[in-house]
Amino acid sequence: MKLSKLLIVATAVAGLSGCAVDKLHREGLELAQQGQPEAGIGKFREALQLDPSRIDILKDLRLQRALVIDRRIVQARQLQEGGQPGAAAQIYRELLGEDPNQQAALEGLRDIERAQRHQSLLAQAEESILAGDKSKARALLLQVLLEAPESVPARELSDRIEHAALKKTFQDPVLRPPGAKRVHLDFRDASVRMVFEVLSRSSGLNFIVDKDIAPDLKTTVFLRNAYVDEAIDLILRTSQLRRKLLGNGAVLIYPDTPEKQRMYEDLVVRAFYLRDATAAQMQTTLKTLLKAEDLVVDEKLNLLVMRGTPDAIRVAEKLVALHDLAEPEVMLEMEVLEVQKDALMNLGISWPQQLGLTPLTTGNAALTLQNLRNLNSSRIGASIGPTTINLREDSGLSNLLANPRVRVRNREQATIMIGDKVPVFTTTSTATGFVSESVQYLDVGLKLSVEPTVHPPRDVGIKVNLEVSSIAKQISTAGGSVAYQIGTRNATTVLRLQDGQTQILAGLINDQDRTSSSGVPGLSRLPMVGRLFTSPLESRTKNEIVLSITPRLVRGAARPDAHRIEFWSGTASVLRTQPLRFAGEEPAASPEPPKTVP
Repeated sequence: MKLSKLLIVATAVAGLSGCAVDKLHREGLELAQQGQPEAGIGKFREALQLDPSRIDILKDLRLQRALVIDRRIVQARQLQEGGQPGAAAQIYRELLGEDPNQQAALEGLRDIERAQRHQSLLAQAEESILAGDKSKARALLLQVLLEAPESVPARELSDRIEHAALKKTFQDPVLRPPGAKRVHLDFRDASVRMVFEVLSRSSGLNFIVDKDIAPDLKTTVFLRNAYVDEAIDLILRTSQLRRKLLGNGAVLIYPDTPEKQRMYEDLVVRAFYLRDATAAQMQTTLKTLLKAEDLVVDEKLNLLVMRGTPDAIRVAEKLVALHDLAEPEVMLEMEVLEVQKDALMNLGISWPQQLGLTPLTTGNAALTLQNLRNLNSSRIGASIGPTTINLREDSGLSNLLANPRVRVRNREQATIMIGDKVPVFTTTSTATGFVSESVQYLDVGLKLSVEPTVHPPRDVGIKVNLEVSSIAKQISTAGGSVAYQIGTRNATTVLRLQDGQTQILAGLINDQDRTSSSGVPGLSRLPMVGRLFTSPLESRTKNEIVLSITPRLVRGAARPDAHRIEFWSGTASVLRTQPLRFAGEEPAASPEPPKTVP
């Protein structure tokens, strides 16, 4: 009796516990759906404490927990990006307090620590730039870029340093500073080394002479009131020597030989990103004009990379600027009109053209010669055609209009086809008896091809090819194939128009006049009354094609400025952007003649 009571009590407790677990589960799901996942997670945990075996509740708990963690991670990242690393770090620490192995939180804390360290390095780099210590600034920025290549502040600082360095690197040292003095040189068969020693004393420049310059190399120079740089260039050119400016008033002198040029000449790599010209075309141009050898083409990027001396690069830049111009474009407004007029006149009397006589027989008996002997008017049947009065006049007018507008690049062809593709079947049989059938298509209709050529300032030359075709006749062959007789009219011309000028091309006329008549022989030729015994038929078909074309420049032919069309490029052996000149002393003004007093 006691055992049964205990079982009843245990069953009741289990039922109540199960009801409580289900209630907590439902409440947790409702809270999660209402946007309160944290409260829902609390309900799930209470339910699992009552019944740890509920797998479905454990699954919902883990799902909501993952959603909460993802949302808090996103919130922390937004705070970090918004400049609140402290608040973001607090969220990461809370997540790690709940789960020390939370990888996203660990990575977030490392990112915050790294960002703070990078901020300190960027501040130090900024101070180094202001102090003029660019080497230290580069080293600090390198640490940041190695860990965070996408760091925008680090890249901006690095670009600022490199732009300043690039400007200084490509800034040519000058031998003639503002206010430079002139010198007088008077040497006959003097040693080149001695001449440069004199120039060094008089100008304050430092000359470094290559060891391979012959000690007995002599020169003769007589210059009055010359600038130092002009004197140096003239002496070097006449002595087969070259110079290299080292900066701070130092000049390196070396023999003008290929070996020494390769040793001392600085080379520059320049990338030309071409917009309109093709890289292959520019490669050919630079090889032909500048004898450039170190050229690489990237057709995918339309990129040309060149390596050469600074003067060669400067000349190449001017050549590229001449070629890399926007291609002219033309909008062609065209109208093609086909006018067809038909007229037909049929006015008269059509008399019977034949009289038929037929011997009559009795029943179905055959006609014999004996029957022919007994022929009379009652045994001969007569048949005669009808007499018709023709009162007919037809006229027709049809227009075919095409109004295409096409935009074409300079020296490119545009084709317009308005019509049908007519199939033509061809049957081929082999010696083995195999039969194959192929199909070809003929273009029938209106076909117009135009090719414009833009001429400065605003003229357009146009090559026009107009073809109008139609099916004149269908022909069936003995083998069952079908062929077509095509009637065509073609017009090909080249014209030159101004921008906006309209030209009409006409005269493609097909005029057909046909006249025929039928009448009673003899009577139809009688004057006056012969018209009563005649039925004339007159028809006329006139077909004319008119083409109107108007070019409108979208982009004209660019004409470069004068300084781009003509520029210095040095000699046949040396590329230079400036000519070799000697200013010398300006001639004194001639004295005015004495004035005579009357």
